[in-house]
Amino acid sequence: MEIEFRNKTVLITGAASGAGSKILDVFAQAHADIAFTYLHSDPKQIIDRYPDLKIKGYRFDQKDVSSIPDLIKEIMNDFSRIDVLINNAGIYPASSLENISEESFDEMMDINNKGVFFLNREVSKYMKNGSIINISSINATNPASKLIHYGISKAAVEMQTKCLAYELGPDIRVNCIAPGLIYKEGQEKFIPGWRESYNERSALKRTVLPEEIGKACLFFASDLSSAVTGQILTVDCGVSLAPYYFNELED
Repeated sequence: MEIEFRNKTVLITGAASGAGSKILDVFAQAHADIAFTYLHSDPKQIIDRYPDLKIKGYRFDQKDVSSIPDLIKEIMNDFSRIDVLINNAGIYPASSLENISEESFDEMMDINNKGVFFLNREVSKYMKNGSIINISSINATNPASKLIHYGISKAAVEMQTKCLAYELGPDIRVNCIAPGLIYKEGQEKFIPGWRESYNERSALKRTVLPEEIGKACLFFASDLSSAVTGQILTVDCGVSLAPYYFNELED
């Protein structure tokens, strides 16, 4: 089934690199008009990939919530509508408990939760019959060492999703995707052993491909999920199914 987004505008945050750029690719293939935010990456390499699409990048620091109203007004001036918002931008610094400073804790919450909240609130003022998609993580419900403040920030995003779904219905649906470990080239150099351990424990014996997050977003953005709101969709290749205990049956 081909899902068509022609003449609809999708706003994707943090889409100039990483999984965000693959989410953008999925909606570009569905012929959406695309507004996207970036901070450090070069937006030109994204725009040049799609010369036949209406697409524009906006530099945006998600910590600066005071800039959000002007950002959304600019996007509305350029596109006249926002049908889908995908809150992909976030940070993922690993740190042990004793090394988490107040400043780093606040930065995590500001970017991963506070910025998401105020983006959702501002976009909802202009959205009609739209879809908001937040990105959390399996770490929102599954503790992991050195990811304490990250997990807390994503747990808040999941509760935010449920509260907003109730608050903004029936005009706007709000859902959330909780990815597992997303494949990135060279990943084993940055987090040695994580991918091997993940592959061994996951039901599908692999990590998540970034474009698979894009496909999940496409489902939530489309009419295929027209009766779905306030839900968390786990996309983790089944790693969360791993049993706590491995018992070998005796012969």
